[in-house]
Amino acid sequence: MSGTKYFSGLEVILAAKEVEKNGHRFYSVMAEQASAPLLKELFSLLAQDEVEHLRRLNQLEANYQEGVFADCEEEFLPYLSQFNATKIFPDAERLESILKSDSADIQALDMAIEAEEKFAEYFSRASELAQTEDGKEAFSWLAGEEARHAKILKERRVNYAED
Repeated sequence: MSGTKYFSGLEVILAAKEVEKNGHRFYSVMAEQASAPLLKELFSLLAQDEVEHLRRLNQLEANYQEGVFADCEEEFLPYLSQFNATKIFPDAERLESILKSDSADIQALDMAIEAEEKFAEYFSRASELAQTEDGKEAFSWLAGEEARHAKILKERRVNYAED
């Protein structure tokens, strides 16, 4: 996360879009595969939220000049790659293995909680470093959304364990 100060708002937005795309994919798969109806509904709602977040990021991206990148692009690309689907969310093979386990729903909840907490921290940091008010506001909103997701998931995790 320390590298974010070196990157333009556009670069942070591009990384955030990867977060949202990967989150949507993960939640969509889990909505289809979860065994508990309440979890299916929860994951479906979270997948829809990720689409809204992506829409908001697309609007924000339009405010930046096309092609504005920092001088240290070679440092940024590895940073951006940490948000690919296999580093934050499980790759297809691992996801398939998890879905076949007896504790698939619990494992999915745990992975989702961890990811949402990481993203809340990422967007909070991006908000602090944003140089425009609309950037600060958008990233702050996204941090709040990810923190809200983590809270919902944690509550469901506690309730699921009690069911």
